[in-house]
Formats: sequence, structure tokens, C-alpha cells
Amino acid sequence: MTLRRISEVPLPDREIIELVRQSCVDLPEGSTRLAKSFYDNLFEMVPAVRDMFSADLRPQQQRMADALLSVVRHLDSPDEIAHYLRRLGRDHHRDLGVLPEHYPHVGRALVRAVSEVSPTWSSSMSSAWVLVYQWITAQMLAGAEESAAASAPPAPRSTMSRSAR
Repeated sequence: MTLRRISEVPLPDREIIELVRQSCVDLPEGSTRLAKSFYDNLFEMVPAVRDMFSADLRPQQQRMADALLSVVRHLDSPDEIAHYLRRLGRDHHRDLGVLPEHYPHVGRALVRAVSEVSPTWSSSMSSAWVLVYQWITAQMLAGAEESAAASAPPAPRSTMSRSAR
């Protein structure tokens, strides 16, 4: 999965969104089955990221499951969801140290996890998830960039601006 800027990734069309929703239809509210599979896949693919999380993953699995299913259910309100995803991107960058290079691994782990838990999985669902994940990632990366910019030390003033005073 290639990382793309927010301006390069439009919200997928209704048909794509419906395929993604269909893949999650059998996951009841509050279920962490998808999140457990996701983290198992992520840590298998990139063992080094395991240290970013506490030993007890259950609370994180619940937060991830709730967030992901909420995003999928509310993709019809893209402005609201985009705001929420940018905030998540800021928080993940600031609190967990998530870097842009982590996002492709997360995407692959997520698509694999959905394929493992969805009884109706198909190749078209896989493609739909990639498109939706690219949009989600673009929003989160925009938030992470805001966080990085906000925490960056101020640029030193040039001698030109000091002498102009």
C-alpha cells in the first residue's frame, strides 16, 4: 500500500463503502474479534511495533475495534469522520510514536484480519478495503503531520530578520 497525501485520496464511492460494510456485517457491536486478528497479524509482520503497546492488549483491542467499526458505519459523513481520523492520527503520533512507515503494515494487517473474520470475504472486498484504508490513512497522516508541526521547535530567526529590527 502506497502512502498518499490527503489531496490525492478521494472518499471511495458508495459501492466500495458498501462492500467494506458488508465485510463487517457479522461483527456485533463491541466485538474485538477483528482487532485481535489485526494485532496478531501486525505483530507477526512487524514484531518491533509490539513494544509500542502495553502488555495487556485488551483495552487497545476494544478501542481499535470500536473506532474502526464506527468509521466504517459512518463513512456517509466524511467530514465528521475525517476530523475524527485526523485527531486519531495526531494522538497516535504523539502518544504512541506511530510513524508514516507504519501505515502500510497496518493496512496489510487490517486487510488480512478482515479476510480472516469475514465469512463473505471476496477479492472485490479486498480491493474495497485497500481504497477505504488509503482514505483513512490519508486523514490520519494529515493529523500526524499537524502533531509533528505543532511539536517541532520553532525555526531559528535568520540574521536578516534580526538586523531588520
